[in-house]
Amino acid sequence: MKKDFYVYKCLREIHGINQAALQEKDRLGVLLMFNTPGSLEHLTVHTDPDKLQSVFNTLLNHVLHYNISGCIEFGYKLGIDDQLSFYVKEPPRSGSDQFKSENEFDAEADLLSDIMKMLSGLGGSFWIDSKPETGKHFWFSIDIQPPEKLRKEEINNPGADLQPDWSDRTILVVDDVYNNRLLLEGLLLPTNARIISVDNGLKAVNAVKKNNFIEIVLMDVRMPVLDGYEATRRIKLIKPCLPVVAISAYTGTAESKKWKLSGCDAFLGKPLSTNELISTMNALFENVSLGV
Repeated sequence: MKKDFYVYKCLREIHGINQAALQEKDRLGVLLMFNTPGSLEHLTVHTDPDKLQSVFNTLLNHVLHYNISGCIEFGYKLGIDDQLSFYVKEPPRSGSDQFKSENEFDAEADLLSDIMKMLSGLGGSFWIDSKPETGKHFWFSIDIQPPEKLRKEEINNPGADLQPDWSDRTILVVDDVYNNRLLLEGLLLPTNARIISVDNGLKAVNAVKKNNFIEIVLMDVRMPVLDGYEATRRIKLIKPCLPVVAISAYTGTAESKKWKLSGCDAFLGKPLSTNELISTMNALFENVSLGV
């Protein structure tokens, strides 16, 4: 059944289950490693987590059967065209171990059939990338949708009274995850604002330097190259009165201190609420116009 969930948390559970199974079988020669970009740790999606777990468990069982030692890695990455892709990577083989037996060829054929059945209904694909020097990658992808909570909010509570006309305003959206930028642009589309999107903090700083008409910045805080907090500090040195809204799935006292010290004017948690986003931005626009 499809539902909203954190991808990172789902895969953490998969790691825990398979790590416990390895310990029970005394498979001490195998290191199972879960890897993911830090910026994607709190990515919330809408799909079937049970099917996702089933695919991973099937792939891990296959790889563990044919590899008695070494590091087996699994996780997810942003692939071509910012598509979310999942993988299981077996360790490189050396010497005679490089050559697969007939049984392994047959097992991979069965594996392909089983995985494609599991991905049925999720718009998924499955492929294998094999190189002697790096080992074999088993890849699969599924169609990822934004959280249902946000889609329902748009349908059932469009917030007509909160949808201002910002056709004369320019908003800078900063996030290294393509789907997050797309989601923000979709939430802001009814306002008719001009939107500039960049994928890291350094590009955000440069955009502010080059574009005097940017009137507010929506800033993700966990990004490569330059994180949102450092980017905000630099932006405030250039334009102290330019409002910056920090956006993050990380909450708590420590996070609150960080965004305040960096100079952010407001903080919004993920997943975003359209009404909260619009009302926060409205208040900041009014403060700037009043010289607050």
